[in-house]
Amino acid sequence: MILVLNLKMNLSKNNIIEYENIIHDKNVIVLPQYPYLLFFSRGSYSLGSQNVSKFAKGSYTGEVCAKGLKSLGVKYVLVGHSERKKYFGETSSDFRMKIQNVIDNDMIPIYCINETLEEMNDDKELKNIENQLEAIPNYVKYIIVAFEPIWLINNPQEQIDIEHLNKVFEKIKTWLMERNINHAIIYGGGINKENLNELKNINCIDGFIMSTSALDGNSLEYIYNNIN
Repeated sequence: MILVLNLKMNLSKNNIIEYENIIHDKNVIVLPQYPYLLFFSRGSYSLGSQNVSKFAKGSYTGEVCAKGLKSLGVKYVLVGHSERKKYFGETSSDFRMKIQNVIDNDMIPIYCINETLEEMNDDKELKNIENQLEAIPNYVKYIIVAFEPIWLINNPQEQIDIEHLNKVFEKIKTWLMERNINHAIIYGGGINKENLNELKNINCIDGFIMSTSALDGNSLEYIYNNIN
C-alpha cells in the first residue's frame, strides 16, 4: 500500500537528518519542507513536494516551479490540500493549473479531495466530491487521489463512518475509471494506531497520507509494518 508522509512545517535541520535515518529503508513517499528536499536523496523512499506553483515560469517571487522540483529528484507533488484552500484561498482552477504543471514535468500529482462535516451531512449525491474531481484534466495518465474528511483531522472524538467513506471512495474510483485515468486512492485524516485496522476496510483503498502520526517514530513504525 502507498504511504505518504506529509511533514508540513515540522522538523529542523538536525531533526530532518534523524528522520531520514528512520525512513531510510522504508518504501514511502516523504514530503519535507522545500529547504530540506536535498536531504532526502539516498534512501528507499520516494521524494515528494508539499506544493508547487500554478505558474510554469515567470517572475513570481517566492514561488517554486515544477521544473525546479523535478531537477531536485521530486517524483510526487501534493496539490489541493485543505490547508491551501483554508489559509491561501486556492481554488479548483489553481489546482488544475498545478496538476498540469506537475504532469508536464513527468511527476505524479497527489490530489486532495476534501469534505467538511456539513458537506457529509447535506451532500447525499456527493456533488462536492465530483466538483473537485473536475479539476483533474482528462489527459492525466496516472494520479493519486487523497480523500480528506476534514472533520476527522485532529478530532479523535468524531466517529469514523466507514459506510460513507466507502461511498466516497467508490464515487472517486468510478469517476476516474469512466475517464480511463489510471489511479490510486488513499485516505488522510486522523490516522493512528487505534483506528488503522478499521480504516483499512475502506473499499478501494490503496494507502494513506498522514502527518501527525508520521512525525512519531513509534506510530510510523507500527503503521508502516501493519499496512505492509
